Amino acid sequence: MKKLVNPFKPTAGAEPPVLIGREKVLEDFSDALEEGVGAPSRLMRITGPRGSGKTVLLTELGDIARERGWSVVDETASEKLVSSLVAALGQRAASPEASVDFDLGVVKAHVGTGAVEDSSKLTLREAMGRATSRRTGNPMGLLVTIDEVQDAAESDMREIASAVQHLIRERKNVAFVFAGVTTGVMDLINGPALTFLRRAKAEELGAIPLDEVSVALRASIEKSGMRVSDAALDDMARATEGYAYLIQLVGYHVWRMARRHAGESLTITQEDSSEGVKEALRDFNVAVHETALADLPLKAVEYLLAMTCDDGVSSTAEIADRLQTSPSSLTSYRRMLVKRQIIEPTARGFVAFSIPYTREYLMESRDALLARYGC
Repeated sequence: MKKLVNPFKPTAGAEPPVLIGREKVLEDFSDALEEGVGAPSRLMRITGPRGSGKTVLLTELGDIARERGWSVVDETASEKLVSSLVAALGQRAASPEASVDFDLGVVKAHVGTGAVEDSSKLTLREAMGRATSRRTGNPMGLLVTIDEVQDAAESDMREIASAVQHLIRERKNVAFVFAGVTTGVMDLINGPALTFLRRAKAEELGAIPLDEVSVALRASIEKSGMRVSDAALDDMARATEGYAYLIQLVGYHVWRMARRHAGESLTITQEDSSEGVKEALRDFNVAVHETALADLPLKAVEYLLAMTCDDGVSSTAEIADRLQTSPSSLTSYRRMLVKRQIIEPTARGFVAFSIPYTREYLMESRDALLARYGC
């Protein structure tokens, strides 16, 4: 029997063996690279809640560009985002004729050409212009991706937007894709002087249809050398709720359960599925729910706990009644929870949880959560 290797990759940002539910985004981006300067999907914003697969999708878009010979610079938003981009672009713009190159702090030395370029003196527009000028003669180009963009400084995003806009006007072969949680991204790009980024093609990553989840789970399992019963597969798919991170997490733990009896049977059973889903949800609570709720003020936690009385959508007026206060006094906490993508408005005066199993987690952890605040 060949060695069995778990095909599922639940590590945050790790590329799964099968990318599902995002084919249209990949196709649009691929077409844009072929269509040339000015194609709409060369400027794209990807939004969605935590664990919806934004980082994985950025990685896949980068791979598509690299396969076409493009240079790709991937960054995550930080306090020094622009300077990080300039440094990375300085490396990409190194002369192709150089026989050897190496870094000396911010200085890029090219042995064999005698050229030494201090990238710290370049503006972002200059750095991007040089990188694209080197590549457009091929005629390939430059893709810049930025993850967690809601954490970027508005001033940095204005400089990036200005640089990309000017390069497009100059007919440079450039593409720019940025990703982050929905509300944070919208708050950022609705700021002054960011009109250009508001025109980016919007891709909101929602739940993946469960029939597509089932197909992908079965394909990954069978490719690994195992099988899965229809009943177990149905249980697995439903447990994911179409949430990208949960697809990998459920698959990983269920597959591990089944490997224990691989010597007798290579088929994943409903018992494997049941036990694996329990393990997956325990990990999900730690990786997603606990992270999402970290550092919230007590009133925000109480707001969430008040929502657990409802199996689905909650009325903001009823939440206020349960907390014995006025709706207006809770407005800032509701906005905080929406911005952190823990809840989402469904209609005027109504909200719901954004992340699967949040209600269950809060109900099970109520006492422990309140104990953190001395309650």
